[in-house]
Amino acid sequence: MTELPDIWRAELWHPLTVHFPIALLVFAMLTRLANRFIGKSIGWLLNTSRLLLYTGTVFAWLAVYTGNLADTHVARSLCDPTVVEHHERLSYITGWIFTSAVLLDLIRLLPLKFLDWIQKSWKEWLIIVLLIAGTSYLGYTSHLGARLVYQQAAGVHQPAEDCQEFE
Repeated sequence: MTELPDIWRAELWHPLTVHFPIALLVFAMLTRLANRFIGKSIGWLLNTSRLLLYTGTVFAWLAVYTGNLADTHVARSLCDPTVVEHHERLSYITGWIFTSAVLLDLIRLLPLKFLDWIQKSWKEWLIIVLLIAGTSYLGYTSHLGARLVYQQAAGVHQPAEDCQEFE
């Protein structure tokens, strides 16, 4: 009788971590947009957006790390490995876009006079543009991840034809 593979395989850490940045970063963009278009800046909405952005960016890099762990186990079994290469390249771009938004947002904490040329309004619009671009990349990167799982069974255990391992 064959046994089921261990649930704590390295390639399964990626799906455990990847859904956090997807949810957190999409809501970071939505709350930042809501704060901007309500007409007046609402402190709690802006702080919520910041918390979602910072936490989501940390989880995005964690997802990149666990994706690299999964790649060493999964890439050999794929019919079209170019999809995983494209997925990986876009995940790095996505991570750097959101990291740029975090760094731009953190500039407000620096008491440096030479940064005064970045007016608050312009900086806020640039952060919003980065969040929209990052969310777009995040969506397409997620789509490629779904293609890997649902079209090529990346990291998915294929049971025996007679399902012997479930008995």
